[in-house]
Amino acid sequence: MGKGISRRDMLKIPTVAAGALAIAGMTPGTSRAAQEQSGGSTAGAVVPPLRPIRADEMRITFLGTSFLPRTAQECNSVYVEVGSGDQFIFDCGSGVVAKYNAMGIPYSKMDKIFLTHLHGDHTSDLIHIYAFGPSGDRKTPLQVWGPSRSNMRNPSTGENPDDGVKAFFEAFQTMMSWHVQGFSFLQTGVGPRGSGQNGYDLAVTELDWTDRSLPLIYDKNGTQIRYFPAAHDRNGSISYKLTYNGMSMIFTGDTKPNDYVTTHGKGVDVLIHEMVVPPETWVEKNAGLKPGQDGYNEALKIAQDVQDSSHTPQKAFGYIMSQTKPRLAVVTHFQVNSDTTGPALRDIRYWYRGPVVFATDLLVLTVSPKRIVQQRALID
Repeated sequence: MGKGISRRDMLKIPTVAAGALAIAGMTPGTSRAAQEQSGGSTAGAVVPPLRPIRADEMRITFLGTSFLPRTAQECNSVYVEVGSGDQFIFDCGSGVVAKYNAMGIPYSKMDKIFLTHLHGDHTSDLIHIYAFGPSGDRKTPLQVWGPSRSNMRNPSTGENPDDGVKAFFEAFQTMMSWHVQGFSFLQTGVGPRGSGQNGYDLAVTELDWTDRSLPLIYDKNGTQIRYFPAAHDRNGSISYKLTYNGMSMIFTGDTKPNDYVTTHGKGVDVLIHEMVVPPETWVEKNAGLKPGQDGYNEALKIAQDVQDSSHTPQKAFGYIMSQTKPRLAVVTHFQVNSDTTGPALRDIRYWYRGPVVFATDLLVLTVSPKRIVQQRALID
């Protein structure tokens, strides 16, 4: 290849010429209609490491935005920084550590993880963060918050297992024993494992998913984090609400439409809510089946059942935003393609005319009291 151009040179390209890079906070392949109606302020592309944020700002970086691992969309994870210097991770599905590394985020800043539920596409990269953080620069316990046991009895066996986050991490530590022992020759903390001063220690806070009072679970340095129930698949899913400097963000995780979001989401600055493509699109894109082909009807029924039990359709997303009226609505958990965003935006616009953006990985939102700036990180 020839000399090419550097990432910093790329920042000098006029916006029109750089449209394919989606540097306005939209995504590669996003339809023109979606781009024109996305709303919000834009400020081009950014190259990691990102500048320190100001004391009055909150920055939200999307490192995983899908349930299905994709080149531009790994599984779910959102990284939030606030002006006090603190930072938080909401979910960490498979493949996202590569994006965290590319953004120059060290393990010491991946130390507070809030889990919405325990599906694999929201938890898989916990293994890498836990396993390699202590041999990196995190020498303190990994702090994790997540939902309590579902208390659901197996109708066939009568079994009622403890499937809450505490039991999850007890089994997790057993699973990781070989790795931890293999790294025992390194200094992994100021104290031995189990002392509460070691990177291989875990500080797990289990949250009663049935609590509807919006309980406060984190209150430090001007940041407050609360949670409320979500409606996803089975018992035991939650959503989170973070406030800082008079600004607020909600990350729903996976959920069907529910009154908790429309109640607690009213007037938030950034509402990050899941949405799925229609069952017909799901079947055609993920199963490769078209109407009339063998297996299509069966696959369509499965896709419809999954949506009905677990997820938010496109028009329902629009209705939720019409009831909450956030400064910026963010679609996540959605397969963003040139032929999915246009129909999705039309469905959203049936109810909602406010600013909306379809998130793919490396979308960066910088939130201040006066504006929300959308950017896209360019990584090497």
